[in-house]
Amino acid sequence: MFKKHAIALSVTAVLFSSQNALAQEVEAQAASAEEVEQSAAEEKNVERIIVTGVTRNTHKMEATFSINTITEEDMKVLAPHGAADLLGNIPGFFPEGGTAGESHNNVLVRGLPQAGGYRYVPNLIDGLPMYEEPEAPFMNNDVFIKPDLMTTAVEAVKGGPGGVLYSNALGAAVNYVTRTGTQDFKGAYKLEVGDWGHVRNDFFVAGPINDNLTYALGGFYRVADGIRDPGYTGNNGGQLRGNLLYVSDDGSTEVKVQAHVINDKTNFYQNIPYSVTNNREPGTADNPFEVSPSDVNNLGVDFGDGTVLSHQTSYYELYNPDGSQLILDISDGIEPKFNIFTLEVSKDFANQWRLDAAVRSTSGSNGFYSLFNDPPTERAQLEAEQFSRIQSFDGLIGDAYSQAVGVKAFYSDTVAGVDLSGAERADSILAHNIPVYGLVDATSNVADVRMSRYFEFSEQSHELTFGLYTSHYTYDVQSVFASAWSNISESSRLVDLYAVDENDQQVGPSITEGGVDQPALFGLGADATMRTNALYVLDHISLMDDRLQIDIGGRYQELDVDRVTTNSFDPGNQANDFTPSDVIVGSTEDTLADNFVNVPDGTPRFASESYDDFGWTIGANYRLTDTITTYLSYADSFRLPGFEDYIFGGPATNPSTGEIARGDLVEDIKQYEGGIRFADKRYELSASAFYIDFAAKENLGPALDDLTDTGANGVSCASVPAPVNCAKVRDSFRTSLENFGIELEGSYSPSWFEGFKLQGSVVWQDPEQGQDSAVRNGIIETDTDGDNVNDTRSYDISTSQDRRPRRQSEWLVNLRPSYAFADLPLTVYGQFMYYSERFAADGDTNVTIYPEYTQINAGAIYSVSDNMDFQLHVSNLNDADSFTEGSSVTQGLQFSNGDYKGVARPLLGRTIKASLTINF
Repeated sequence: MFKKHAIALSVTAVLFSSQNALAQEVEAQAASAEEVEQSAAEEKNVERIIVTGVTRNTHKMEATFSINTITEEDMKVLAPHGAADLLGNIPGFFPEGGTAGESHNNVLVRGLPQAGGYRYVPNLIDGLPMYEEPEAPFMNNDVFIKPDLMTTAVEAVKGGPGGVLYSNALGAAVNYVTRTGTQDFKGAYKLEVGDWGHVRNDFFVAGPINDNLTYALGGFYRVADGIRDPGYTGNNGGQLRGNLLYVSDDGSTEVKVQAHVINDKTNFYQNIPYSVTNNREPGTADNPFEVSPSDVNNLGVDFGDGTVLSHQTSYYELYNPDGSQLILDISDGIEPKFNIFTLEVSKDFANQWRLDAAVRSTSGSNGFYSLFNDPPTERAQLEAEQFSRIQSFDGLIGDAYSQAVGVKAFYSDTVAGVDLSGAERADSILAHNIPVYGLVDATSNVADVRMSRYFEFSEQSHELTFGLYTSHYTYDVQSVFASAWSNISESSRLVDLYAVDENDQQVGPSITEGGVDQPALFGLGADATMRTNALYVLDHISLMDDRLQIDIGGRYQELDVDRVTTNSFDPGNQANDFTPSDVIVGSTEDTLADNFVNVPDGTPRFASESYDDFGWTIGANYRLTDTITTYLSYADSFRLPGFEDYIFGGPATNPSTGEIARGDLVEDIKQYEGGIRFADKRYELSASAFYIDFAAKENLGPALDDLTDTGANGVSCASVPAPVNCAKVRDSFRTSLENFGIELEGSYSPSWFEGFKLQGSVVWQDPEQGQDSAVRNGIIETDTDGDNVNDTRSYDISTSQDRRPRRQSEWLVNLRPSYAFADLPLTVYGQFMYYSERFAADGDTNVTIYPEYTQINAGAIYSVSDNMDFQLHVSNLNDADSFTEGSSVTQGLQFSNGDYKGVARPLLGRTIKASLTINF
């Protein structure tokens, strides 16, 4: 770590040592260049053009809806670790700190309740999705989104015409604008190093080929150990993309072709085990339990930069459905490999018609190789549970364990043969790891064709647009979730379990192999083909000498699904015994790990399903003065079902009755918003208020024993132990959300403090859920007579009624001050981000709060010359502590000393990176 910091400091010293030699030249150029640059920037702020949520380029001040922009200069100063980190600078967005790493994060927007991913926030590049479904399991939207020097702006539309022009933009649509060439040649190269073994190279070149044809080419390549260093190179790869733009002599025709290749690999960070001293009962709705980082024990892994991933815990031998070996190498991380090709055509006709057509083809695969964590377990408890388990066996396996006096856990790398007397016992607290293998093969072919007509009617002007959108996409996935054991440290070691005799000699088959006790807890398999078609219309009307702008439009969309699924947790599937034929059952060469393997080998389920909905919007913008506008919008939008709904979420069969339950999977939202915008050469401010009325999809509770029924031998299903063959019950329920909120965003450069600038946003929201019925979500066993033996079973019933959605803050503050020195080519900047407390879950039992936090980022940019900049950036300067997600504190999750245990995903700790950018 010292060497990494020393490198960054050395580079800084060398560059700053050139200041004296360059001082006179820089000073002479700085004043005039700064004046020109500042004047251009100020003018650009007032006249900023947007391309998202509109059918023709529009001034941001005149938008009839909520629009936020991040400029190329903003991205330079923000220096994000990835797309989610960048999106956290859009008011109303909460990306959970980018705590999963560079990709596969969760991005929440305006309080909408979701499990994770990008469900309500499709991310687009140049107005088209890279893949139609924004929240595909094992392939979140951000595996395609990797901002680099080819990205010139990011624009986010919330409400308004976003749901008319784009698929599934129920909460928001984010558009990344790509650089194209001009008749002036230019380019840049950027070298970036970070103190987590990070080295990244970015570049772009752009310019003319002839008077009509220009080009742009760029991308990045990066290697890094990872902020949470697993002991190997966790991030490795990048992307390359380029485009050719043809513009006719008269400017009426534009044709752009673009190719984009992604071949990348990034670490995926998951929850870390922890414990909390038991100084009070678990929380309730009236008295929540607040998990304060200062009271949390990390059990061996540092919350800022630690991980339970290591060389040992990154490699597992799992199984395919046919019993063949399936190798899981978690060092491959999140591994997208895609080829994307795009064609865009625009044509203005002489009679005021305009054609805009865009076609995109995406094909490739995404690997999802990760290590999830369940709450930790005490070794003694695990050994006792496994000993009780082997004592229940009969037949060959039961006989093999007849001489066992117990089960012991040893470090796998210390075991040699059946004599375990010299092997090292594992730590007293162990991590329960869930290795996950996921591989998605996917294609997506999208076309968006618009015909627009400009005409004038009376004292009005109209730009009427008719659009046809179609997408044909496929999703083929194989996944396996396993169970394994290790210690909890930053060089975690695998742990294996053995039955032993009095002399610590192995008895019978090993209970685990390679740290794995179950090579497949369950698996998900699907092969699906989807087709979605949409018709939309949007009329942009100008009135009152262009002082009043009105947008009104609607979208009808349908979705057809043909799918085949094999999910190993579906009723009727049995565990597989994959013991090799050359292994003697019950011998010490045998293992229980291959006796109960739940890979997705069930009978394939074929289904064809269709969904559709209609949404519409109306909005207006009125220019009060040259620098003040006000707007008001209403949008009734929808989201059609995604893969987790119609592939992995249902329909569900009641094992007792055979009844197939299926809820309403189409989600709807009504958004009301009004605001006012101010813009001048020295300030820009947008203030808005919104109200959301959201209806989520219908959900199904888990299949549980019917406690009013009787099972085998007439024993009540409410008794402990539970009898077999209890009938099952399953609840269905639907949640809703109402949210009031205020968003302030702006920038200010005071004349009385030249060089100073303050940018940022403040968001307050009050999201509150509703639920049409409570749900039985589990069964609790209770000791009613005080003999320390549970004797009754009852339902754990909860509702999210009147609760704030999980992991959603009421306050989100993001302030970014900067100061450009007058006598030095140096700009210093900072960022203060505040997020108020969040609930770990949104049920009404075991109410747990993860605390508020303030994170500070800071940096400096030094202009070595007109064409060379050096930047030093520190993220989480104050080493803020908190958790963005995690388990709730519950009575059932406790160690023997009474301490609560759980898992949570903490903020990434302090990081330092430096970059050198050369423009030419």
